[in-house]
Amino acid sequence: MNFKTLTHQTLLPAALRGALAFLVLGILSLVSIGAPAAAAPEQDRVTLQLKWRHQFQFAGYYAALYKGYYWDAGLDVEIREANEGEDPIQQVLAGRADFGVGTSELLLLRNAGKPVVVLAVIFQHSPLALVARRDSGIRSLHDLGGKRVMIEPNSAELFAYLQREGIASDSLQLVTHNFNVQDLVAGKLDAMSVYSTDEPFELGEADVAYELFEPRSAGIDFYGDNLFTTEAQIRKHPDRVRAFREATLKGWAYAMRHPEEIINLILTQYGDRHSADHLRYEAKAMERLLQPTLVEPGYMHIGRWQHIADTYAELGLIPAGTSLDGFLYEEATVGEGDRTRRWLMIALAAIVLIAAGSAYVLRLNWRLNASRERQRVIIDTAPLALIVLSDDDKIQDWNQAAERTFGWKLEDARARNLLDLLAPDTERAAMRTLLDETRREASGSHAGETWANTAAGRRIRCDWRFAVMPSSDGRQHRVVAMAIDVTAQRELESRLQLMAHADPLTGLANRSLFYDRLERALSLAQRHTGPIALIYIDLDDFKQVNDTQGHEAGDIVLRTVAMRLRRLIRDSDTVARIGGDEFVILLLDVPDRDAALIVAHKAEEAVRMSIEVRPAQFAHIGASIGVSLSPQHGNTAEALLRAADAAMYRVKHAGKHGVAVAHGNDANANG
Repeated sequence: MNFKTLTHQTLLPAALRGALAFLVLGILSLVSIGAPAAAAPEQDRVTLQLKWRHQFQFAGYYAALYKGYYWDAGLDVEIREANEGEDPIQQVLAGRADFGVGTSELLLLRNAGKPVVVLAVIFQHSPLALVARRDSGIRSLHDLGGKRVMIEPNSAELFAYLQREGIASDSLQLVTHNFNVQDLVAGKLDAMSVYSTDEPFELGEADVAYELFEPRSAGIDFYGDNLFTTEAQIRKHPDRVRAFREATLKGWAYAMRHPEEIINLILTQYGDRHSADHLRYEAKAMERLLQPTLVEPGYMHIGRWQHIADTYAELGLIPAGTSLDGFLYEEATVGEGDRTRRWLMIALAAIVLIAAGSAYVLRLNWRLNASRERQRVIIDTAPLALIVLSDDDKIQDWNQAAERTFGWKLEDARARNLLDLLAPDTERAAMRTLLDETRREASGSHAGETWANTAAGRRIRCDWRFAVMPSSDGRQHRVVAMAIDVTAQRELESRLQLMAHADPLTGLANRSLFYDRLERALSLAQRHTGPIALIYIDLDDFKQVNDTQGHEAGDIVLRTVAMRLRRLIRDSDTVARIGGDEFVILLLDVPDRDAALIVAHKAEEAVRMSIEVRPAQFAHIGASIGVSLSPQHGNTAEALLRAADAAMYRVKHAGKHGVAVAHGNDANANG
């Protein structure tokens, strides 16, 4: 180990965010030193097969993984990119992956007897297109005749496009697709299939003039990048499928709202095959195809799939009247009535938000003296909690969304004081201030965020908007309040901030958070608390596991070691992964040297236990462990780490697998 590299890393700003991240990941099963530990819940391991290499095209899956949605759903997900010459759909059908991403050609495979089932649609409009060099003399699709064209596998919609335009595929010089747009740039090709969200960026960068031909221009408007699985997967693991789908769609919703964050995640976690600018181009281009502001992620309509089936039938690719039975995941499909209701809710939400945003509009609408029936419809169908208060803060009316948010029926809430019903003792002053300011400054709306009680005894975080509504007699001034439950959103924001301090593989604190906690622990130890101890753990024979059993087995070993180490420590202590196979435990308020050694020896025993990496296949490793304590071995982070590192190396050089306590001069060792 290069200790200088370890101790001279640039540290991120201090934060308390790591602990919450661990809670969200469901991995803090901490007990006091020496106490028996409860078993941590096992995550369901599944594999997602992408249809191509890592890029923004798959942003939602990365968000679901790194923001903890999969983990929260009980899933340990591996996202596997496609390799050249590999059919991603066949990977799923062959059982080498549990879920996959495929084109609308899945419908043709279903007709051919393949048990594929579409779980969700990601692209509302397929990005698959043909791009041609303008200097090849190609100005229309009919100019492709006799030209060198690459068309990727599973692109039936492109062949349908050509067929509808009267262009026989055998009139083209078809070339095996290598997914390298540089062949087009270099003039080795005349045209190729591309994603309209991707390759045009490279052509623009290379200053190559091109023509883009999209199937939609011929009325072939297919879905794209469909999440799918198999009938067997749904039959054997229905809860897994449901959880994976829901977590995935949460990831897509987040990714499209926070593209810059996901771009940075892709660059740091999956390499720089595409530049940041390229990924931004992809994200922007995807907006018009996913339509995230209009359509919720995963939305698919059985009528649209029927249109796709009819198009294929028209072109002779499947029989007319092909049944869609079993092809679409039942919980994901919606009918026209559902779609109409969804659009109605969107429209009503827009009305409510506009009204709540301006007191002038509220007063104007009230003065219009709309019929009581229309007011009732608007209030009851609004997707946000709306509450009408009298001038003494008693609830006169609230809608169905308020019933869902707070749990009380209207008849139970009516005539009760808003503060008495909803405000916890700690929040009464804040809500009182909001109400007073609203009445005092009658123009405009007033906003605030507080905790609120619910009928079930829970507390939720609410974002409030208050505005004055004069009554029809002009004497009373009622207040209308709009409340949004933002509890999950605030928790998510906190978790996303905290994720920067968690190791993505194990969920442990990373080097940055560990250094921050160590520095603060040393500062507190000198003033208030007792001594601290560091336990430096370097895995023995870990490289052999990677070399002989594969990196997947190595990852299982690291996650298992992390889980076992977490079980050994108290709530106040920290275990961190600070290198590839290096871990550190920080113990606070250690009564004596022996207490630290007890934990160190338990850590050595925990690592030494065999680890199952595949059914009936085990990995066997050990650990060299060094222990240092403050103030005996130093009062700075660097001194304690150097001392523990030197003690660890004495174990390593003596034959590995053991524990050693630092010597008095180890803090000055070079490591």
